[in-house]
Amino acid sequence: MIVFWCGTALMACIILLIVWLPAVRTGKIPNSDIRKNTNIALYHRQMALADKQFGNSEKEKFLLDELKQEISISLLQNIDSSAPQLPLNSSSSRLFIIPLIMTALVLLIPSLGYGLYGQYQQSAEYSQQEHTDPFAGMNVEQIQDRVMTELQKRIRQAPNDSDAWFMLGQRYLNGNEFDNALIAFDRTEKIRGQDAELLTAKAATLYYQAGQRMTPQAKTWLNDALRLDPNHVTALMLLASDHFLNAQYQQAIDIWQSLLDSNNPKVNRVKLIEAINMARMMK
Repeated sequence: MIVFWCGTALMACIILLIVWLPAVRTGKIPNSDIRKNTNIALYHRQMALADKQFGNSEKEKFLLDELKQEISISLLQNIDSSAPQLPLNSSSSRLFIIPLIMTALVLLIPSLGYGLYGQYQQSAEYSQQEHTDPFAGMNVEQIQDRVMTELQKRIRQAPNDSDAWFMLGQRYLNGNEFDNALIAFDRTEKIRGQDAELLTAKAATLYYQAGQRMTPQAKTWLNDALRLDPNHVTALMLLASDHFLNAQYQQAIDIWQSLLDSNNPKVNRVKLIEAINMARMMK
């Protein structure tokens, strides 16, 4: 901040000097020069007029010399006398309009700059405090523990938060804690009821708990999920994987091809093509 204000002050001084110096030099004309030139012109006119008023007689020449002497003395006195500067005329006054405007801008811009700089500082501090990566420097286990802690904290604060319960169940499923996953999914179902996503998650839990075997209950939940949403990607992928593992390659290819043809943005097309090609090779 000190650097900001020092730089601003230095720049303002330079700008004011550049703006005002030409205006001051142009707008102020020394009154002594104007008075001197005026007196000299008046002197010449008085001398010419005196020559016309007197003739060539001795007396008139004597009077003419005395008059010219008085005119010369008067000129010297007027030149030596000091006088204040003449006021500037309207045209020279206009020379100061632009410098005045520039001065106002020079004084105003730093204030605006400070306001913007302060807002930028607040925004930068907010970004550093609120938008830094919360998982920076953590390994996978630490990240999972952090997520679990945050979800449990969220559930304690809002016990009927079905999204939090569902995400908690997914975290348990990913960690192979199948019993805890089913408990979390059952709690989710009590809060928001059944849907294709929840039924698929429960079916997947039983499927992986049984060592990637489709148990009767898992099959029931999976069929219920597809009945609610026939195009549910996760349910179809789980069913296709089960067909592939049981050497039912054509059934797996049919499901993967239908997902590929659906142009669903949730589908990984590269992985599907690889899976289809592998299933064709296994046939």
